[in-house]
Amino acid sequence: MEWDMILIILNFVIGTGLIIYGVSLMSSGLESANVKFIKKLLSKFTGTVFTAFLTGTFLTALVQSSTAVTVITVGLVNSGLIKLSQAVGIIYGANIGTTITAQLMTIKVGKAAYVIVLLGLILKCVSKKKTLKSLGSGLIGLGLMFSGFDILDLSVSCMKESAIFHEIFQRYGQNCLVGIFIGVVSTMLVHSSSATVAITIALFNSNLISFESALGLMFGDNIGTCITAQIASLKMSVHGKRTAWAHTMYNIIGVLVALVFFIPFVKMVQGITYYIGQDKSKLIANAHTIFNIFSAILFIPVTKYYVKFIEWLIPDRD
Repeated sequence: MEWDMILIILNFVIGTGLIIYGVSLMSSGLESANVKFIKKLLSKFTGTVFTAFLTGTFLTALVQSSTAVTVITVGLVNSGLIKLSQAVGIIYGANIGTTITAQLMTIKVGKAAYVIVLLGLILKCVSKKKTLKSLGSGLIGLGLMFSGFDILDLSVSCMKESAIFHEIFQRYGQNCLVGIFIGVVSTMLVHSSSATVAITIALFNSNLISFESALGLMFGDNIGTCITAQIASLKMSVHGKRTAWAHTMYNIIGVLVALVFFIPFVKMVQGITYYIGQDKSKLIANAHTIFNIFSAILFIPVTKYYVKFIEWLIPDRD
């Protein structure tokens, strides 16, 4: 029994580690391949809140890292290249673009993950162009992410057979507020919202946690991921700090609104998922996407007032 538990924990750690490393490698590879393109778009195609929103969505879907896009945005505001009102539009879009990662994790590719890694290695080793080498790194990361999720999913499935794990999840895995707290803390610790979303999907699909608790983990993940931008802004001007706080408060307010309308939100996610012919395994990924879409819909019309609120919250002390 002890060896079984050690094996479960070991697989859990290895799977999570592969996801974190895979997503990081994929994001850095895609970002490196498109870095000039990213900065050009962020500085030139963000004239209005809506175009900034579309640009943020597109770029984050392209590089698979809302953190990278947000940190670059914080830097651009700090340098005076874009305004805070443009930055918040980018943040709205970045939060939607990053949900594609969770959608990818629900795709069962099986052994094709190894083929993706192999293709990435070939591209990285054979190509002489830096852009293609970076794309190779992105493919390797994507394959490792798929492999990591398969290992994580296997370990979580084995947890169902363990009385100890079953007792832990029965006690702590059925409450939304507990889920939010765990989601915030775990995402801040591992600096990877993709890892915590992957764990949430695996736990929910194995019936170890309730849908309410899984949504709580997802909400907490959205708040915890703001820590990277906060750290990046520590030595920046008031404009950089305002951008980081605009990201944080946007996610906190979005979660609070979702909690107020929690039951309608749950029914909407379930209704949309089953209406488009998808099963339970897609619920968390869809909830992640729907939550961020509705947060953007809520904020875009009132961006002018939200910017004033952030400026009041983080005053210019000069």
